[in-house]
Amino acid sequence: MKERNPSNNVKQPWASAISLMLLVFSAGCHQVNTGQEPSNILVFQGTLEKIGPEVGAVSGRFAILRLAKYRVDKVCRGKYDGTEIVVDHLIFSGTEFEGVKENDRMCVTVRISRKVPVRNDADGIRSPSDVVETFYIAEEEVKPLSDSGQCCEQDKQD
Repeated sequence: MKERNPSNNVKQPWASAISLMLLVFSAGCHQVNTGQEPSNILVFQGTLEKIGPEVGAVSGRFAILRLAKYRVDKVCRGKYDGTEIVVDHLIFSGTEFEGVKENDRMCVTVRISRKVPVRNDADGIRSPSDVVETFYIAEEEVKPLSDSGQCCEQDKQD
């Protein structure tokens, strides 16, 4: 009778999948410091024109996003030629826009991306028929500015 070696007969596709995922994640996490600022970051001072509806959930296993449309008053870092911008804000606590209202002046930092984890649309901000080639995903908490507050470093007083 021929002896079977179970380790030779059992295929473990999950082991290959896990190895591949670790390789991809570790490559994506490694950043080389070139001394230059990342070109996919945009910081702007803007006026909040419209906030999308509350989604009633927070990010965890899935990314939960809330849309906001801003009038771009001044670009502090990066390049943006438009006068309005739609930003996808990740919702972690559900209180990100607490105390914030339309027409508030804001300091916003976004990551520029060709894709978004989950696309949301909202009346008056982005419709399902809109073709979006570039998404702007908020990187930090929303920061309302006081009447005298400034967003751009060159505007801040010592």
